[in-house]
Amino acid sequence: MEKYSKWRDPATGIQPFLPPVPPRTVSPIFVAILTPFSIFHSLARALLLAVVALIHIVLVEGVCLIFIPLPPLYRTISSGLTAVTCRLGLALMGYWWITTELVSPKRGKTGVAQISKTGPRKGDLIITNWTSYVDVLYLAFRHNPTFLLPVFSSDSTHTSAPTTGRHTGTGSANISTTFAQPPLLGYLPISLPALIARTGSLSETYSTPPKGMYKTLREARRKENRLVALFPEGTTSNGRAVLRFGEGTLAEGDVGGDDEGIVWIKFFKHTPPTPFAPSATCSLPTPLSHLIFSTLYTPTPTPSRSLHIRTLHPSASPSSPSFLPSEILANAPGGLDAAGKDHKAVWREACATVLAETGRVRRVKGMGWVEKKAFLEYWVRSGRR
Repeated sequence: MEKYSKWRDPATGIQPFLPPVPPRTVSPIFVAILTPFSIFHSLARALLLAVVALIHIVLVEGVCLIFIPLPPLYRTISSGLTAVTCRLGLALMGYWWITTELVSPKRGKTGVAQISKTGPRKGDLIITNWTSYVDVLYLAFRHNPTFLLPVFSSDSTHTSAPTTGRHTGTGSANISTTFAQPPLLGYLPISLPALIARTGSLSETYSTPPKGMYKTLREARRKENRLVALFPEGTTSNGRAVLRFGEGTLAEGDVGGDDEGIVWIKFFKHTPPTPFAPSATCSLPTPLSHLIFSTLYTPTPTPSRSLHIRTLHPSASPSSPSFLPSEILANAPGGLDAAGKDHKAVWREACATVLAETGRVRRVKGMGWVEKKAFLEYWVRSGRR
């Protein structure tokens, strides 16, 4: 849409916020005939999902709390129940089979053929893109981590200056200027139900650090009894690219070195929408309506959706001793200039680069959660068309 061209990344031409639209390859009459079936199936499965959600809240968020004095037993029971309820939820959405792939930039016998002998565990960090509540459910099903979101300062006096095209990889300092970026306060743990409800919403800002916030990821990884999963973009995209990471996220002490555990890079890829299976990516802050009118809105009672998760091999992750941010950025568009004058941004930019490479997508360095705020304001004013 031309009226949203302001939020098209100038370096790549990608619009990361607009919901994907299915191709019009089916007769409107045929679509109208199947509409009643889609509505019925959507409402029926939504009711079943509500039952599963209620069971999860009662058992995991309620009954399991009596086992908190026994941490090992509590983690075992809560993780088991979470895995069951989340997998049921994914199945009701049509995800009967979810494919995973372990990838590596290396070649030869020690490259992509490698099999990791370890999996994510306590003390590890998962860095992943965020496109939908489906991503959250999968992570909870497979790992039951502590979810973290970056939170930022609402004090405009400490807001960093906008960055220009040279730092966003456009090749010209005059092509694009992003909005001013507020500084990072820290990382806030978010419960599974709350995170699902926040799908599509913007990163939160506070005048003072909120209760329960961790100032660094290192602190969170040490204190949490589970592995930690971070969505560094701070909000969801439509999955076509990796958004700009918030200012101050992923400092060197948070990800560099393997003494604190392994950093796992994961990328979620959803299939493009079709006339009878709208996109599962939820870039707007309307998760409930998106669930009913997109994810569940299919003419068949037992739809089949596809989800593919690409995981970077630990030997190539930011926690590997052989991981050199300068080398990663030197081979990326914009080079070392992408980090600007802030040497602390080198690790952040390197992590964003390897996340995009893992997903085989491009980065939109001029588009992040701050730019999405302006997009959503315009989206509402224009009548959401």
